[in-house]
Amino acid sequence: MKIKKTTIYIILFFIMFFLHFGIWQYLEVGFETTFIRYYLFLTLLFTIVITILSIIKKIYPNYIGFGFIGLVMFKLMIMFLVMKKLNLNEVPNYKVHFVIPYLISLVLETLYAVKLIQTEEVTESPKDEKNQ
Repeated sequence: MKIKKTTIYIILFFIMFFLHFGIWQYLEVGFETTFIRYYLFLTLLFTIVITILSIIKKIYPNYIGFGFIGLVMFKLMIMFLVMKKLNLNEVPNYKVHFVIPYLISLVLETLYAVKLIQTEEVTESPKDEKNQ
């Protein structure tokens, strides 16, 4: 049984969540509701980006990179709005606890987009050879 590449990135995201939650509990930081609400929102954004990139690959496969750049800008804008709503600055060392998971999810999304672009290039090469 072969695991889809989308599933691998989602599993890695949840491993990051459980690892971070374990560290959070070990350090006894508190603010568990803020932590859970932040991760719910981050998970929602992560799944939206992965889903939209998959849709772009099916409809407009040549524009995956542009879609990714637009989604990253959208995600960053939404994160600044939500950070104020969740009062993340009340948590001690909030930059370490909230910026690092955001960056890790961004790296996972980037790797997913790169895989989509690479598979698109592989599928296009035989077509180009047939046309010549």
